[in-house]
Amino acid sequence: MPERSVATRARAALARGALLEAYDILQQVADREDGALDYLRVLTLARLGDTDRALKLYEAYGLAERQDVDALSLQARLLKDKGFASSGRERASVLAESCRLYARVFRRTRDSYPAVNAATLAWITGRAALARQLARAVLANAGVQAASDYYGLATAAEAKLVLGDFAGAAASLEAALAAPDVDAGKRSTTVLQLQRLEPTIPEREAIGPLLALVRPPSVASYCGHIFLEDPALEADLRVRVDQALAKENVGYAYGSLAAGSDILIAERVLARGGELHVVLPVAEEDFVAQSVAPAGGAWAERYRACRAQASSLTFSSTMSHVGGQGQFAYGAKVAMGMARLRARHLNSRAVQVAVAETADASGTLTRSDIRAWQDTGGASIIVEADGIRRPPKPPGPAAESDVGRGTHGLMFTDFPGFARLDERVLPTFQVEVMARAGAALDRNSNAIRYSNTWGDALYVVFDGALEAARTSLELCEALKSIDTQALGVREGAAMRIALHFGPTYWGEDPVTRRTNYYGTEVSRAARIEPVTPPGSVYVTEPFAAVLEMEAEHSFMCNYVGQVDLPKGYGTFPLYHLSRRD
Repeated sequence: MPERSVATRARAALARGALLEAYDILQQVADREDGALDYLRVLTLARLGDTDRALKLYEAYGLAERQDVDALSLQARLLKDKGFASSGRERASVLAESCRLYARVFRRTRDSYPAVNAATLAWITGRAALARQLARAVLANAGVQAASDYYGLATAAEAKLVLGDFAGAAASLEAALAAPDVDAGKRSTTVLQLQRLEPTIPEREAIGPLLALVRPPSVASYCGHIFLEDPALEADLRVRVDQALAKENVGYAYGSLAAGSDILIAERVLARGGELHVVLPVAEEDFVAQSVAPAGGAWAERYRACRAQASSLTFSSTMSHVGGQGQFAYGAKVAMGMARLRARHLNSRAVQVAVAETADASGTLTRSDIRAWQDTGGASIIVEADGIRRPPKPPGPAAESDVGRGTHGLMFTDFPGFARLDERVLPTFQVEVMARAGAALDRNSNAIRYSNTWGDALYVVFDGALEAARTSLELCEALKSIDTQALGVREGAAMRIALHFGPTYWGEDPVTRRTNYYGTEVSRAARIEPVTPPGSVYVTEPFAAVLEMEAEHSFMCNYVGQVDLPKGYGTFPLYHLSRRD
């Protein structure tokens, strides 16, 4: 594939705020040849928040040696991101260095972009006189004065903010939003800049309206009841769903495609030009049989039409439906988390749009989804509906009386090179590695449902994603101090850890007579561990999404890309788990 077409597609994805898509597009070209895509790769990582990896690639690609303003400014941008992710003296030092670097690029190029970034950073770090001097230089720039493009007008707005001209900043932002090249990706960078400026502006109340003005469209997680076709009911719901979508300025939507509410909301999102991202909880054939076909009418045709127009189709699990509502609740939670991940990438707002029967009891899946969203701090727009006629629920597979079901965090680990260890150091391995691992698990035993080991490997089942994330990183930290010399392995040797979250069976193992956890999603978790770099924790997209549904946590999931799993298991999007600074 020619690099030019890859760059064009990647820039288009960045413009839509589809950062994961941009990353995947850029990964399609393995060789670098003339390095035309290097800048885009580093920029995409920066926007994804993976600052450390972006800085390493910036240096590896030699971007500092280029003379164009974008490449020169990118290093300063990465330092700025690193500074804002730090605290205390490190934060002040790194932000000051970023400011100096932006100013140096401005002196070399006389370009307004590094100048306005130097101005805002000088203001944020308490050097008001320098900030105003740079802001005036920006506004005196002939290119800024004549600007009709988004970034030129947004640059003028930021300079006016530094000078305290809030009315002028608002006028420049309104003009920027009318520019022919405006897009969600550019707006998201402006929102981030305003959010960073806000705490340092004495008139903080003036920033809120500007953020509301420029913020990209909202991301919706949607849900609702299945119902039979009813032209009168649907006509009323269409009007009220349209009003809800318009009020929240929804431009992106994540959810299922069950007959009734789901399909109706999806159709209205598409009708307003939004992106539809379909998330199915089970194998598609089973989903249609359970959630579309029973409602009859034209729902199956409408399902296919929405699916064909969707920007993406994701399976939270490809397993068959095994009965009950647990798999559907899990799929809904993954869709909610994916909506929040996209909103974070866009620096936008995530909201839930739900159609719920007015007299609905609290025990339905829809009301459960609403509670799950609200309990983790989300805002819900509920379109109440009267007179919903639901189809008969199709029978599911018969449940085994002695087998349990649940959704859990799943961890697999191993220690690369274990099979090549000298027989004489195996007792040392038990002390240096497995004893430390056991101690880390003991510290989190209240959240562990099951654990097993064989050789160098661990298989652990957790109550939830948050507990799995915490334990896995504690395990990484505990193993940093192993005596590699005593083991006869290279310096830096470490465990690789894979995490997944999904539905499992549990019951008595007929061989060991102990409780065991097994199923399709356990197999998926096991396939991720071999592709994980030593010393790292890789997680699946469902795990990252479910973790995003935690109200408060201190973890980051940085996108790794579409990764081929061993033994022909398929290609899946994976993330690297780390702690937030």
